[in-house]
Amino acid sequence: MKLYFLKEYALDTLKANISSNLRNYTKPTNDWIKEFFQDENIFIEYKKEVKDFTLNMSYEKPEESDIQNIKILYSAMKNLTETEATDERLWAGLAHGQLWNFLKYRWSLNTKYPTEKEILNRFFFGKGSKRRSIITHTLSKYWWVGKLTYDEKRNNPFELTEYLKHDFATRTLILFSSNYSSNPKIIRALISTLIMYQKQGINIDRYIFTEITKYLNVLGGTYILDYFTEEELSEKISKRIKFLLSAKKKAVS
Repeated sequence: MKLYFLKEYALDTLKANISSNLRNYTKPTNDWIKEFFQDENIFIEYKKEVKDFTLNMSYEKPEESDIQNIKILYSAMKNLTETEATDERLWAGLAHGQLWNFLKYRWSLNTKYPTEKEILNRFFFGKGSKRRSIITHTLSKYWWVGKLTYDEKRNNPFELTEYLKHDFATRTLILFSSNYSSNPKIIRALISTLIMYQKQGINIDRYIFTEITKYLNVLGGTYILDYFTEEELSEKISKRIKFLLSAKKKAVS
């Protein structure tokens, strides 16, 4: 399967004209893009081919398709380098081209009128840092969540990914906005530990999840986390979770 990205000037032009094109993002096809550029071809073939894939659009609630579509997209596009996966031209190109129908499905653009900010963040890289942008853009988020949670050593390589199913948008934004978010080993250690508690019937709510990510940020300012094994990181995370659970229990009683 060949991929197509946007030419640089086409990307800049579309971003600069979101306001005037806002209604076009609710149209059933992306034919308006061709008309907007007066039939000029604004897409360029990407140098890498990937496995054929089709994202799942069968869920009644589109947001429930996220985990399944992370698996599909990342499995097909695993051969991208991290540099390639931070290229806005690629993700914006797919959003406006081959995966246009999926973007419309995911954000219910057939029934909802979007804001400029929503289009900017979901179809392009927004105004924040690149780190934040790659986790707010619909498609790059799928790739990066897949990249950082995929563990081929497990019977189910996407077990860690599936943990994020509940409260997906918030947890991924918190997790991947952290200083250590580009380090798969730390992400794996964190989610593996959370799964361990989950299997014990202990609920890790949003508050504790947030506090653990803050703890790892502080820990990273004291130690070079890369020097720890996953097991050592998991032990430190577990101790912190026990402390937080104990403190929360005392506050309630």
